[in-house]
Amino acid sequence: MHLSRLAAAELAHAFLVIPDQKGSHHMIGQTISHYRIISQLGEGGMGVVYVAEDTLLGRRVAVKIPVLAVNSHNYHARFLREARAVSALSHPHIATVFDYGETTDGRPFIVMELVNGQDLGELMRAGALTMPRAVELIEYIAAALGEAHRRGIVHRDVKPSNILVDERGEVKVLDFGLAKLIEDRPEFAADSDAKTLPSMKTRSDVIVGTPLYLSPEQATGAAVDARSDLFALGALLYECVAGRAAFAGANLIEIAAQVLHVEPAPPSQYNARVPPELDRITMKALAKKPAERYQRAEDFIRDLHAFRTAYGLTDSTRVARLSRHTGTHQRSALVTISEGLRRPRLSVAAVLAGALALALLITGGIYLLRPRPYQPDPEALRAYNKGTDLLRDNAYFQASKWLREATAKDDRFALAHARLAEALTELDYADQARDEMLRANTLVRDQGALPESDALYFEAMQVTFNRDFPRAINAYDKLTQLQPKLPQAWVDLGRAYEKADNTDKAVASYVAATALDPRYATGYLRVGILYGRIGQMPQANNCFDQAETLYRDFGNTEGRTEVLYQRGFFLRSASRMQEAHGALEQALTLAESTGNQLQQVNALLQLSAVAAAENNSAAAEEYARRAVETAQANGMENMSARGLVDLGNVFLSKSDYQRADKFYTQALALARRHNARRAEAAALINLGSSQSQQGHLDEAVGYIKQALQFYEAGNYRKEMAAGYALLSRVQRMKGDYDGALRAFHEQLQQAEQNGDQGQAAKVHEGIGSVLATQERYVEAFTHFDQRYKLSKTQGLKLGVGYGQAERASVLWPVGRFDEAQAALAEARAIATQPGGENKGLEIEVHIISADLALAARRWSEARAAAERALELAGTQYAESSVQAKRVLGLAQVYAGAPALGVRTCQEALTEATRLGYPALIARATLALAATQLDNGEPAAALTNALRAEDTFVRAGSLASDWQAWLVAARAAARTGQGEQARGYAANARAALATLQQNWGTEAYNGYLMRPDVQFAQKQLNAF
Repeated sequence: MHLSRLAAAELAHAFLVIPDQKGSHHMIGQTISHYRIISQLGEGGMGVVYVAEDTLLGRRVAVKIPVLAVNSHNYHARFLREARAVSALSHPHIATVFDYGETTDGRPFIVMELVNGQDLGELMRAGALTMPRAVELIEYIAAALGEAHRRGIVHRDVKPSNILVDERGEVKVLDFGLAKLIEDRPEFAADSDAKTLPSMKTRSDVIVGTPLYLSPEQATGAAVDARSDLFALGALLYECVAGRAAFAGANLIEIAAQVLHVEPAPPSQYNARVPPELDRITMKALAKKPAERYQRAEDFIRDLHAFRTAYGLTDSTRVARLSRHTGTHQRSALVTISEGLRRPRLSVAAVLAGALALALLITGGIYLLRPRPYQPDPEALRAYNKGTDLLRDNAYFQASKWLREATAKDDRFALAHARLAEALTELDYADQARDEMLRANTLVRDQGALPESDALYFEAMQVTFNRDFPRAINAYDKLTQLQPKLPQAWVDLGRAYEKADNTDKAVASYVAATALDPRYATGYLRVGILYGRIGQMPQANNCFDQAETLYRDFGNTEGRTEVLYQRGFFLRSASRMQEAHGALEQALTLAESTGNQLQQVNALLQLSAVAAAENNSAAAEEYARRAVETAQANGMENMSARGLVDLGNVFLSKSDYQRADKFYTQALALARRHNARRAEAAALINLGSSQSQQGHLDEAVGYIKQALQFYEAGNYRKEMAAGYALLSRVQRMKGDYDGALRAFHEQLQQAEQNGDQGQAAKVHEGIGSVLATQERYVEAFTHFDQRYKLSKTQGLKLGVGYGQAERASVLWPVGRFDEAQAALAEARAIATQPGGENKGLEIEVHIISADLALAARRWSEARAAAERALELAGTQYAESSVQAKRVLGLAQVYAGAPALGVRTCQEALTEATRLGYPALIARATLALAATQLDNGEPAAALTNALRAEDTFVRAGSLASDWQAWLVAARAAARTGQGEQARGYAANARAALATLQQNWGTEAYNGYLMRPDVQFAQKQLNAF
């Protein structure tokens, strides 16, 4: 990116220093702070502007620096104060100041946005402005000045070279407030009595401001304010619409004299198309007395806007650029022709014949001069096609290399820039992707000038970049109608459907591609990925086999690697860890043989996940470390961040929260430094998960919401759904059940609209978990049952196992013991099957079995199941550990070991309190109260029972609520509080009656048939 040379040179004059006799090129290659100087952009008498790279954020910036240090402490302090004030400005038409400071040898510098475009002077000299465009630009500049004025900053040097128009046509105003440093320099300060320009000093190399745009008060050295900027803006407006400067002269003295004493002629004297109202606006801005000018930028803007609205300017005639000393009016060719036609020298027939000839000439000229479709360089086109094919194969890193080669060979190849933006977006290089898409948009000002297919491709890539997938689908669908026999067009349509989460139509598009060309490996690869995603592994494997065979036949090793990687990924998802490990190891070997670092990193990260699932933490950590090292060694910062997240996941799976959080934090910092937004969001989500497991629920919500802001803004549906699921889980842990249910139901509606059965299954699980926590078992069963059925439809064995365990967890509470046992048997078989072990599911099965046995008053069976769950949970499954200890403590008491039971329940409560989950704490508290009562501690039992009851009633957990009242009644009776005991018993009866109303007769009657409930009722009847 570059400023114009003239603009850069004039910008450099803002630094008041003596030119360095050694030249300024010695700075190239050096680093100032964290800015590495790349090249010189411009040089003036007072300073130099450089192009530099921000090594922290990986972006190009402009660094302005004096050529020679100024040994004035006061000047440096003023410079830094002024720069600090300017850096606070934030406006779309103000070039952003990013940083400022001093070099190691004491020179001040300022770092600002690097704008790619032309300055206003260049546009005027080229005759590139129409009158409507000129007025529009002045309005934008006025808006920028107004924002600065509101913050107490006066520009003081408004001139054409400080106004840049970038490639998108947007205005950027540079150098706010820097001219004040010039005026404040004591060695160049004007004498208080001198009526002259500050720039008219004996030092010929000191140029302060530009006389053509200085206000009268600046010319006389008087105090200036915002109205001086508006005078300069009036001079710009005059020059833009008149085609010449408002003031002219052979030297500075003559110009200054005109600024002070001469009223310029109205712009319409030099450009007859200037309306009277625009004359009035311009001349008001140029009033000699500040009180007679516009007093605020807002007033100037209001008049300009009213003028544009009233006159509805559509004049496309460009304002001719006249010499500053020309006093004659240039007549347009159109006026000359019109006057010639009015002269009665020719017959009407001759005039008509001439007009016809002229029309034919114009038509022929238009045909000959109309833009031809752009023909890219043949080598660039070859690289583009190769990169696009790799993009369809998910080989984004390799695709980006070929597409970069295409743009390097032909920088005007717009489609290559757009495709490169797509590849970089997939790689999470947001800034680079944005630059490429901006370049593409600059090259394609009018899509109508492109061939129809190119125009559709360009539109599709544009809207895909903006994540507007419905419009992308529409564009690619038109392409398939235009090119129905081209399999690549169908794959592109499928990818658009896939990004929109419309799996069925994506599959249909990919199948259409393979039908058109049975040798098209990409079609088989992509449909295989989708079959794997929806759990149809037999179909997925068939497609992967087809793709791998074709890639092998074509000698495409990277294609084979991608097939093996995808196969391994979905085998891991299906808990077939040994097969997944084998496929991924093959993928890693092939990636190493081709030197494809991205495929190596992907394979290593998946191998890490497989090892973690197999409880091989050492191997998981080693794979993840290798992935991070490979990514860092090859400059793949986003993949390094992703690898650090996966490394953190290894330690999170071991409940080593400190080390997990360390890697997540490192990933977050790396992602933010390189603007890898998706990696940043992943780090935030995992930090939220870690904090929730540690019981830091408020911190967890903060991290999750930060990630969701990115996912929502970018329309990342799947990630958004997962984020909301985690947020809902944390809300459930905090006891915000209504909030959790609202979020889950919104997700369910979205999943059903998108036809995403996998996501719908997860949401049903979440809703069921909230309802089960509230002891709304009948409603919870509906959702758990739906989760089970969806998992079974998709062939997800692990999902089926959890679905059965969840069904059992809400069947036994309402007395359906036999059905619960049958569901637990299937879940246990899945959890312990060879090659598909899942510790989490096995622990859950044992805890549910222990609860069921406790309800059946089978103490030894409950104790054995709880002990096995506790053994498996260790320190890794903290919530499961609490549940297991709660059941174990009660079983110990009822089996005749009350003191041991109290200690176990106390441990459960301590752990639950550390986790901070209200429902978990309440259940552990009630269990402790029950064990304390049997251990002869009625006072403590009463306190804990009432504490637990308060949580239960607020959550609407009536089954536990009435039992808490019963324990309180029994404890109060033992401490001699008969009146209170009877009141607590009455509360228990009321809660039990409400339970019947809420659950319905069938579920309530089943509940009353439970042996533990019948025993509890007998105790209640004693009051």
